[in-house]
Amino acid sequence: MKEKIRVSTGSAAVLGLRGARLDDAPTTVYLLAGGRCAVDCAFCTQARTSASPDGFLSRVVWPEFEPEHVLQALGAVARHPSRLKRVCVQATRTSRARSMLRWLIPALDAVRRDCGAGVGDGRIQISVSHHASSVEEVREILALGADAIGIALDAACADVHARTKPGSWEGTVSLLEEAAGLFPGRISTHLIVGLGETEEDLVRVMRRLTDSGVTIGLFAFTPVRGTAMEDVPQPPIGTYRRVQLARHIIVNRLWDVEGFRFSDGRITGFGAEREKLLEIARTGKPFETSGCPGCNRPYYNECPGGTMYNYPRSLTCAEIEKALCEVGLAEGSR
Repeated sequence: MKEKIRVSTGSAAVLGLRGARLDDAPTTVYLLAGGRCAVDCAFCTQARTSASPDGFLSRVVWPEFEPEHVLQALGAVARHPSRLKRVCVQATRTSRARSMLRWLIPALDAVRRDCGAGVGDGRIQISVSHHASSVEEVREILALGADAIGIALDAACADVHARTKPGSWEGTVSLLEEAAGLFPGRISTHLIVGLGETEEDLVRVMRRLTDSGVTIGLFAFTPVRGTAMEDVPQPPIGTYRRVQLARHIIVNRLWDVEGFRFSDGRITGFGAEREKLLEIARTGKPFETSGCPGCNRPYYNECPGGTMYNYPRSLTCAEIEKALCEVGLAEGSR
């Protein structure tokens, strides 16, 4: 008998497994496999010693379902690819997770092929977020049918990593770089803004990862009750907006970060004229959810009605003007 799969609340609503009001629907279905994690990250609800309920990942509730029901519902939705771009399996670091990936990824691959969503422009992507221990494990996961694998770096530098996560920061970076060289375009990571790093730390590591071909997604640190960092506040929105704009410049290779300026670790200049920055910022693109294509993660870091760190869709004109103020580009905001 296969273990149950956890599905994020928004994804469960998209699949018709559970009713929920969705202001912005996820364009990726998010699944969680493996049970409580064996390692102990200070910010994570799934950490070994976290007192958060098992059904939480960040601030999101992930109810359990029988795998057959999930796959059946996914097949029905996948016949309409405009509604669904990606399936992302979040796997904790346990032996159970590795066992589940060995049957779940081929099962997901079979579903998309059976419903005609396995080829062409409408191909639904399958990604796995899993802290692989070696390039051999990365190779195995990709060979099972995954299009991409994400290995979370989380911390922007070794000092922050030592305070918040087990293992080696440099070891994870090296694994990402080696894997990206072997599997171009199929390796991603994410960074959490607000763990105690500086904006300069984030700029430096984003440049290094981009130069290696690693896709980068940004998250805002979100305190959740029961975790070791439950009393730490979220990052200031101005910090997050500057890092988002820096990421957009770096990953799109608009210009080199050597022109950036910093003061006490804070970005004070982006190496371009204000009008050029305004042109980029007014597209709204820097402030949308970042990471793999088609991954919009609605309200993963935000409460509805609260501060929007990542917009899961195109920004309205009013939201763009607000973001310009937050990043310090609006007239009179400096």
